[in-house]
Amino acid sequence: MKTRMDFVTNSSSSSFILARKPGMSEKQKEAVIQFVEKELLGEEILTPESTEEEIQKVFEEEEWGYFNEDKQNEIREALKSGKSIYSGWVSFEEDYDYAEMFEKVWKLMEENSDGDFVAIDDDLSY
Repeated sequence: MKTRMDFVTNSSSSSFILARKPGMSEKQKEAVIQFVEKELLGEEILTPESTEEEIQKVFEEEEWGYFNEDKQNEIREALKSGKSIYSGWVSFEEDYDYAEMFEKVWKLMEENSDGDFVAIDDDLSY
């Protein structure tokens, strides 16, 4: 754990040190993209192939929140244009935080590295 020896403000920031070559390898890019898709882009709830019954069921489920008429129309238009609909949530009260997200991305980068990425100081906790 890091200990601050200087003046501490109310800022909730932390520093880090990485050693890396410019750019990312294809393996690193794919690992980061998979992480982003899984963790940050939501769960697929509707596809362009969804039936009207499936669409209506999603609109009525409390789990996905309230879909007013405008949102329902936007969703239907997106489906008609070939887009899938994804939904998720972000908690700012839970243990998962941005520091953990950074650390997971760095771990993916290092695991998919050919020695061109090293996290030197990646402890973002205080």
